[in-house]
Amino acid sequence: RAAHQAGPRSRGHPPQPVQRVRPVPSTATARASRERQAVTILFAHGLESGPVGRKSQALVDAGYEVIAPDCRGLDLAQRVARLVDSLVAAQASGVLPLLVGSSFGGIAGLVAALVATERGVTLPGLVLCAPALMLPPPPATVERLRCPARTIVVHGTRDEVIPLELSRRFAAEHGAALREVDDDHGLGHAGLPVILAAVRELHAPR
Repeated sequence: RAAHQAGPRSRGHPPQPVQRVRPVPSTATARASRERQAVTILFAHGLESGPVGRKSQALVDAGYEVIAPDCRGLDLAQRVARLVDSLVAAQASGVLPLLVGSSFGGIAGLVAALVATERGVTLPGLVLCAPALMLPPPPATVERLRCPARTIVVHGTRDEVIPLELSRRFAAEHGAALREVDDDHGLGHAGLPVILAAVRELHAPR
């Protein structure tokens, strides 16, 4: 299955569908896969990446349905608007996506989730991966940041792009769970299994 790319394609960025090789599953594996497939992920990519990357690929490989809007070339306000539209459209179709946002997509996803919940959208949770929390919300969105749903922040202790202290402060002030991992900003190594574990935790029954 491929991650769904939403939005216009940018020049110089041809579509790169996520390919998935599916082995013949055991009964237990098939049951777990069906449970994962019941969860849809709205993935908000980072500033210098695209809708198809290591994180979205890992989510697809783990068996999740992934909607990944193409936000390349958009500023923060435009990204928020596109993500809000995706959340509203998903709920209108009967889907309640769990939001996973990475870096610039982390702050965009958080603001979009806040705006969407003000419009009546229900979110099962957010996983924010090294979110760019130093950026203020765009005008005409929200006045302050908070957690609109159960939120887990994943941040690398070797991140040299976005200070870990920002995530520590946000988690402490707003009741988010913080997962510090021995990884860099990309969270493409030790961070990936922690991100997948966070997604499983948020869609598990409480």
